[in-house]
Amino acid sequence: MKRFKLSTKITWNYAIIFTSILLIINFAVYLSTIFYNRLSARNEVELLLTEVSAMVAGGEEITDESLRKAGAVSPFYVEVRSDTQTFTSLGNFVLKEVSGKVVLEKSYDRGTEVSEQIILTSERVAGKNDIFIVTVLKDLSVFSFSNLVTLVTLIIASLLGILVSYVVGYFISRQSFIPILAMTKSAAAIGPANIHDRIEEPPVQDELKELSETFNGLLDRLDDAYSKQAKFVSDASHELRTPLTVIKGYNDMLMRWGKDDPEILEEAISAIRSETDNMSMLVENLLFIAKGENKKMKLMKKTFNIHELLEEIAKDSTLSVDDRKFPVIGDDFEVYQDRRMIKQLVRIFIENSVKFTQGGSSITLGAEKFEDFYRLTVTDEGEGIPEEDIGKVFERFYVADKARTKDKAGSGLGLSIAKWIVETHGGTIRVDSKLVRGTTMTVEFPSDEGEA
Repeated sequence: MKRFKLSTKITWNYAIIFTSILLIINFAVYLSTIFYNRLSARNEVELLLTEVSAMVAGGEEITDESLRKAGAVSPFYVEVRSDTQTFTSLGNFVLKEVSGKVVLEKSYDRGTEVSEQIILTSERVAGKNDIFIVTVLKDLSVFSFSNLVTLVTLIIASLLGILVSYVVGYFISRQSFIPILAMTKSAAAIGPANIHDRIEEPPVQDELKELSETFNGLLDRLDDAYSKQAKFVSDASHELRTPLTVIKGYNDMLMRWGKDDPEILEEAISAIRSETDNMSMLVENLLFIAKGENKKMKLMKKTFNIHELLEEIAKDSTLSVDDRKFPVIGDDFEVYQDRRMIKQLVRIFIENSVKFTQGGSSITLGAEKFEDFYRLTVTDEGEGIPEEDIGKVFERFYVADKARTKDKAGSGLGLSIAKWIVETHGGTIRVDSKLVRGTTMTVEFPSDEGEA
């Protein structure tokens, strides 16, 4: 059966089950018929015994003829016997004992027949002048032919049932597999050239429709992942092309004029170094994202003081950006997180704030402790983000209004990395911003004391 198609298996399974049920029913009918015949015969024998016994007990004259008038005709047989006389309803019927078993011997012109299939009962009855033994039986061999006819009929019905069950099973399986075959055909037609197509869904709301909807949902997710991957490759290529173009340009300039001109040489080396740093940072960010998506980056959680971490970040930022202020406000408490990633998260927010704030402004770092979670905020006094761009800032390589952010925006990967860090820790992130008034980045993490 392993090599057969599923439709063939269903057809055979249906036929086998239907046939098994039919055979069981037919066998039960056959046994019921035999049981009913025997039960009816026993009741008839009991009634006839009661009638004959009443005749004997009432002192009526008992003769062969009177017994036949009472109903003791074939297939019934009655024998009334005492020590001195015997009366029988049928003269050609004789009861004999063969091998300890009572049988009925029937004599005909064509010969003698012996029947072992009998229902027999007897009782002692006190007559007018004597004690009689009344024996009544019914010959069940008369049912042999009818039982045989019943058996043959049931066998023929079973064979027809097998044929009908196979035909019906074949039809049902074919009808059931029509939508499946259509789904298979439409699924096989989907490829790189038509990846946005979807499999055909059955019109009826049943399990197959649920399966097709589930499969189409899977295709939607794969399509979305494929589109994101294609966009990621395209954006990464574009971002890498810019510094490579600059490096190539300065390299050509060095080849032509920079060898003997110290000023051009210094400018080219400085620009090449800057673009190399940008490329290095871009590649590191890309590797970080790739490791995160492939689940190759594990969280190294430990207990640390969040206020001390913010103070450390503020001190580092002051050393690298001495024309900004980095005050730390809020609660002093411990958390159980990946300290390195939380530090990277806050630094990403600070780097963005530095790009869009003026010298002398403040970038405030805050921490608040609540019952079930804690909150980190980074607030600046910068240019702010247009309302239409707020929902897109966490997308990879997204840079808001390049004309407005020229010479300020980076690769557009920082906030997408920040979002990944937050979500990996089970937290949430949001942006509150007003043009000219500044921006606040807010993240909330569930409280996790861990091994504190």
